[in-house]
Amino acid sequence: MSMNRGRFLLATAAVVTALGLAPTTAQAAAPAPAPAQAGTAAQIGTAAQAADGLLYAWEHSWKGGRQVTWVNSSSDWADRNMRNQASSVHNNGYAGAYEDVLLYWDRGNVGAAYCLGNGNYLMDMRYDRFPYNGNGGGEYMDNNVASHRWGNYC
Repeated sequence: MSMNRGRFLLATAAVVTALGLAPTTAQAAAPAPAPAQAGTAAQIGTAAQAADGLLYAWEHSWKGGRQVTWVNSSSDWADRNMRNQASSVHNNGYAGAYEDVLLYWDRGNVGAAYCLGNGNYLMDMRYDRFPYNGNGGGEYMDNNVASHRWGNYC
């Protein structure tokens, strides 16, 4: 290294230190903070959305294609032309009473039921199955939800 380059680097270090721009030993040793998440685990992949009291359903995975919403329970998703057509759902209901959504395998809110907790969603229902708690238990949920109702528990 040339003498001029060495003096320049030494002078630069002195200026940085004098201005307080150099990291302290504790700062230099501290790990970098983790990147911020864009919401809860239930919202990864989308921007956080304020609760609006709705159940959302999409005809394709990852909230793709036609979207429909409900504010109340529905005993037949044919009311929105979505019976046995949904591939992703999002419970964006308000926290408190009737915050969870039971998704049913059959019309009339009967058959196997999957409880979708408040603020949660299923982005690709090809990999989700109804629990063994009625007709349709064990079936994939993709294109198999026929009705829903709001409830107080999951």
